[in-house]
Amino acid sequence: MANGHFLWTDLSTYDMRTARTDYAEFFNWSFGKEEAYDFATIGGQEVAAIFPMPDRLAKMNMPSFWMSYIHVDDLDAKVEQARTHEGVIIEVEPQPFSEAARIALVRDPSGAGFTMYEGPDIQTGAPGAGKVIGRFHHVPDIALIAPFYADLFGWRFEKSSASPWPRYDIRHPDGTVVAWAEEVPEAIRGKFRYWMPCFGVKSVGDTLRQIEARSGQHHNDLPEGRVLVSDRQGAHFMIQTVDPNGTAVDERSDSSAKSTPVGVAWKSLIALVCVWLAVIMDLQVFWGVLFLIWTWLALRSGRADFVEPIDRATRPWMFWLITGTWIVLSSWVIIASVFGGW
Repeated sequence: MANGHFLWTDLSTYDMRTARTDYAEFFNWSFGKEEAYDFATIGGQEVAAIFPMPDRLAKMNMPSFWMSYIHVDDLDAKVEQARTHEGVIIEVEPQPFSEAARIALVRDPSGAGFTMYEGPDIQTGAPGAGKVIGRFHHVPDIALIAPFYADLFGWRFEKSSASPWPRYDIRHPDGTVVAWAEEVPEAIRGKFRYWMPCFGVKSVGDTLRQIEARSGQHHNDLPEGRVLVSDRQGAHFMIQTVDPNGTAVDERSDSSAKSTPVGVAWKSLIALVCVWLAVIMDLQVFWGVLFLIWTWLALRSGRADFVEPIDRATRPWMFWLITGTWIVLSSWVIIASVFGGW
């Protein structure tokens, strides 16, 4: 693989056992038992890895995170070249990664981290479900990063879309698109800038339900059917439906890719019963129960659905205003109903 191409992804995590369990469910990954660096495989093919959060990052209360690797032919030279740019931080100086490879962790002028890798190519097989199908850089202004990556890897940033926000194809000198950059509002990307892997899945809808069932969060729906999520340990990533050939599709516009939930939606049924009882029997206490249900779901998922989805991570003051209102109203209505004769 030529200099300047992405080739690997791994996860820094606080709880290896939980990460194995969660991602085996999300992506059908299999794991070994290595505690230092454990490879995730699909059909025997290594596709990613997980490892314990480094102590120095744990002391900074760094949430779990996915890291993207870029292949370079001369690590020392690239690190020194990166160091000449204002705002760049060499987070980890060149060090061994394996017997035949070395790495260095760099933060670009926007603060987004990536790892430069010098060594043999790492093959992850053909694109498909459970594999990285793309990488995205969310940044407030493309001018923060374009000169840096153009100098370091010869990448060209070509604007490909202006809606719902400016998007740029990042092209390698060989002409291939290696990633995308998006000038995303802070309400969507949060206060951090980062490289974000997008994993292919068989169904975004099914995977979202699995993520939320394991206390992960659904943050935002993005263009082309991508969805921004995080696992229960705070690691953010994207998911997108892929067809059997590994080609990304927009599940929202492809009815054949959508899965239809079966069975009774018990939460919605209970909420409807509360509404009917509150209105028909004039039992205000059930409004209090309904507010409590909304509060519990919001606190569990990190998202308050009130006319529009409000995410705790990106709009915390609005999230707590809504959930706080529900808590106060539920307490008021229940107490008044029990002691006030409602």
